[in-house]
Amino acid sequence: MPSSGPSTPTSGRRPTLVTVAHAAGVSRATASRVLSGSTSVDASMAAAVWRAARELRYETNKAAQSLRSGRTGSIALVAAASELDQGIGGTFTAAPVRGATKVLIEAQIQPVLLLVDGADPGRVAHYLRRGHVDGAIVILQHEITFLLDELRDLDLPLVYVGRPADPQPSHPVVDCDNAEGARLATRALLEAGRRRLVMIAGPSDIGSGEDRVTGFREEHEAWGLTPGRIARGEFTLATGAAAMARLLRHDPAIDGVFASSDLMAVGAVRVLHGAGRTVPDDVSVVGFDDTVVAATCDPPLTSVRQPLEEMGRTAARLLVDGAAAAGAVVPVLSTSLTTRESV
Repeated sequence: MPSSGPSTPTSGRRPTLVTVAHAAGVSRATASRVLSGSTSVDASMAAAVWRAARELRYETNKAAQSLRSGRTGSIALVAAASELDQGIGGTFTAAPVRGATKVLIEAQIQPVLLLVDGADPGRVAHYLRRGHVDGAIVILQHEITFLLDELRDLDLPLVYVGRPADPQPSHPVVDCDNAEGARLATRALLEAGRRRLVMIAGPSDIGSGEDRVTGFREEHEAWGLTPGRIARGEFTLATGAAAMARLLRHDPAIDGVFASSDLMAVGAVRVLHGAGRTVPDDVSVVGFDDTVVAATCDPPLTSVRQPLEEMGRTAARLLVDGAAAAGAVVPVLSTSLTTRESV
């Protein structure tokens, strides 16, 4: 049964869709349908939602309403332009774009791909502010973290795929359990008998990358071992190779490598081969993402699979359902390990 009604908040924090749904005693999806004008909701539930919205002084997001009514009928998919240099089909970006596009097309919404580079950092934010689209999905990578400040106060429904380093991001975030994925990778190396482990981590301005460092350390501690040395790259093949070279100079006897992306793992494998170390006979290597490059590497890479396509679908559903409000509760998706020939 709907609740008898909330009291007006005094904390000064702006109420969210989740707040209204909780106060009305209904689900977030039901509250979203009512506030976006749906007439298919039970009358008593609808009345409870409107009452809660009034008493909480909830301001319906006009941009979200326009998305539901199809003001422009399009959603932006924002990604790093550098992905084209890698061949977008084999990178982190491809699967979230594919998943989001499927949901948007089913909802008769046109996806619009916006590519970002550092040459004109204000261009995409300006485009989004001018009302050309009804919402945006930002596939967050190190190359475009400069957008975070520009998008912080954007009056447009927006969802990130991948977690910013900001502990309180201004928009909903769809992410996987990166720490658990890193524990799976580290465990696979330790179970293979490797003990001189190192990690090639991503840049510190991506929260998901820092979670992977945490998982690497936690799994060592669970085994009663001291975590190995960590070098950083930028989720690219070249920076993975450079980090592997630095690690080898410090300890030529390394026997296990966890790389925080598949591209960095491929770079690491090439450096190991160049140094006369074979994979997996001398050194075991595990990547992260389970993209096409992991399956086509020589040898094929064991890699942590994050559900990238599902992450894109989840982000698109948040927008289509009108639930992409600050404070929205978004599930953390699970990871798994795809075992191949590099361990």
